[in-house]
Amino acid sequence: MTTVPSASQWGSPTASKRAFLIHGLNSSSHTFHRVASALAAKGYLVVAPNLLGHALRKPGVDFHVQTLADDLLPYLQAAEYDIVIGHSMGALVVLSLFKYLPKTKPTSIVLIDPTLELTAEQAVDGRARFSSDVRANHTAEDYMALNPLWTREDAIWRVLGTHIGRSTNPDDHIDGNMPWSFSHLIADKPAAAALTVLIQDLRFNGALKLESVAKFKDIRAVVVPNASHWIQYEFPEVIVEEALRNIEE
Repeated sequence: MTTVPSASQWGSPTASKRAFLIHGLNSSSHTFHRVASALAAKGYLVVAPNLLGHALRKPGVDFHVQTLADDLLPYLQAAEYDIVIGHSMGALVVLSLFKYLPKTKPTSIVLIDPTLELTAEQAVDGRARFSSDVRANHTAEDYMALNPLWTREDAIWRVLGTHIGRSTNPDDHIDGNMPWSFSHLIADKPAAAALTVLIQDLRFNGALKLESVAKFKDIRAVVVPNASHWIQYEFPEVIVEEALRNIEE
């Protein structure tokens, strides 16, 4: 008997169109609450699983991104998805699922500000940043003050994602995937799939650089003005528009 990982769902179970949304490190399925609601309103059944080690789930046998991806295979075996979206580490999980996606079915894929490559020094900084966020024990009000474009609901889901995940997730998942390199997985994209990569405002000097994406053929790279790493909170409509654009083209 196959065990299906925990997930949140939006939309009608009888919908003919399906979307699969994968959250990032120290987050949960509800990070996509606004994106999912918008897609459900467009007639999609939206499924957003919770990754191993997150949302009260126990970790897997290791912390490799591929292990996180393989855990989600029951969903891909049970249905085909028209749209697949991943944020941050969840985008790397999507890349790791490319080899399992249908080869001929048109699929719209949106990766939200993924960190494709990290040097050892950048990994140390990233681990410290995530760990500091966990230790700070921010309230919803704190997150709203730090992120003026977030709604209160966004901030509450961020607090929840941090509190119901494992406090050691930053160390475990960053250390468990060194050397951190995922760009090569883009080559596994099915020929029928359309891939868009959304990048935070370049003024914020995020880990993902435009040139690291622009060098790949057949990828649409979009910089989202005024957006931080949390594009799904600040500009969910951009994610939805890009996902649907790939379907309509």
